[in-house]
Amino acid sequence: METKIHFYHVNDLHSHFENWPKIRRYLNQKKKEHQALGESVFLFDIGDFLDRVHPLTEATDGYANIMLMNQVQYDAVTIGNNEGIGNSKNILNNLYRDANFPIVLANMVDNEDDRIPGWAKPYIIKTTNEGVRVGIIGLTAPLYLSYIPNGWLPKESFEVLPQLLTELRTQTDVIVLLSHMGIIEDEHMAEMYEDIDVIIGAHTHHVLPQGRKIEGTLLTGGGKWGTYIGHTTITLNQNIPINLETELITCETLPVEPIDASEVQSYLTKGKQLLKAKEIADMPVTLTTDWQKETDLVHLGLDAICAYSKCDIGLLNSGLFLDDLKAGVVTKEMMHRILPHPMRLIVCKMPGNIFKQLIWGMEDMRDDLRTKAVTGMGFRGKIFGELVYKGIRVDTTQKIIYYKGMALSDDQEVRFVTVDHYRYISSFPLIENKGDVELLFPYFLRDVVSLYLEDRFPIL
Repeated sequence: METKIHFYHVNDLHSHFENWPKIRRYLNQKKKEHQALGESVFLFDIGDFLDRVHPLTEATDGYANIMLMNQVQYDAVTIGNNEGIGNSKNILNNLYRDANFPIVLANMVDNEDDRIPGWAKPYIIKTTNEGVRVGIIGLTAPLYLSYIPNGWLPKESFEVLPQLLTELRTQTDVIVLLSHMGIIEDEHMAEMYEDIDVIIGAHTHHVLPQGRKIEGTLLTGGGKWGTYIGHTTITLNQNIPINLETELITCETLPVEPIDASEVQSYLTKGKQLLKAKEIADMPVTLTTDWQKETDLVHLGLDAICAYSKCDIGLLNSGLFLDDLKAGVVTKEMMHRILPHPMRLIVCKMPGNIFKQLIWGMEDMRDDLRTKAVTGMGFRGKIFGELVYKGIRVDTTQKIIYYKGMALSDDQEVRFVTVDHYRYISSFPLIENKGDVELLFPYFLRDVVSLYLEDRFPIL
């Protein structure tokens, strides 16, 4: 006798709540419809549901997002990097305290005891009314540079999957992997592990309208920001999968209720109200932003990151600063509006000759970077903007870089601070390939600047 199991999923919402009321209604409605027909149905989220770019997420440390997820009858979720490294260890350990759904996460352990955190399980097994046993595993992107200093030890898929699949092979009829690993790793896992029936993918925001079959495993991908809902079906005969299919439902086409717009606006309004209530400093003058110029606001940012990291040299770009820093009381809402990026600082050490190559490469790109549109890797602005340095003077005519008034030598060790974005983007490969990089936790760029303002311009 044939049976069918339905899987619906959302991935990489990133606190884009524009379609959330429609998504919530659709998922809950579909679960109710399938159950009324006696069909088995599961609802999943594949991570990055939250993103601190949204004021409500920032103001509540992501807790408001979990309350929204509780509005859907999720059967399992896994975490993305925005949950895992967008929060401090303490915040993440408390994030799901009131969640009414299980978190599956097999490849991240506490580096103090080498154990999976208590709020997660490596996998769960669900049994349908027809007796089909479904194993559900969760994996997230093992971003070592960010996780380790935050108190976590991530693991690669090959470190955990063989043992897990051995355990699940005799206990399940279907194995579903909730993967926030990215499409390249999803393809690799499909090639390596024939026991996995479906990999529901995320992280790289890939869109696979009909999925992709590799070695009998079905890969799916639902883009980002609530644009799509994924729907995957497995048809079984005597509990053996015989057909796998997937589709994407375009959320723009889903019915709209009159109250939807006001609901979405309320999240923004509430978040801003909470952030405005938290006062930071009393700014004596207004510092304006200009993405294509070197400004006092960028120099303030450089002063802040150099002071925090105890570095003489700092590098930033004007495109990071999205709004003016106005005179008067500075609030968390203002700082979040100016610097919404979930970026942390990195301190990089490299020999003088490599640092020179880095700076001359930046100078060669300066004109292009000034107007270059940038997306991804934590950047929440529009363009890269003007490169600005602190602690060095660059003579492009004589091809000399001065540090503390002296020409920088090739064998001199250089230590500088910038944002982690510089390590991830392709423009500055020397930072990742030749630099000794340390990621500074727990603060974002806006927090470091806020601490500097609080110290320099306290509210009296």
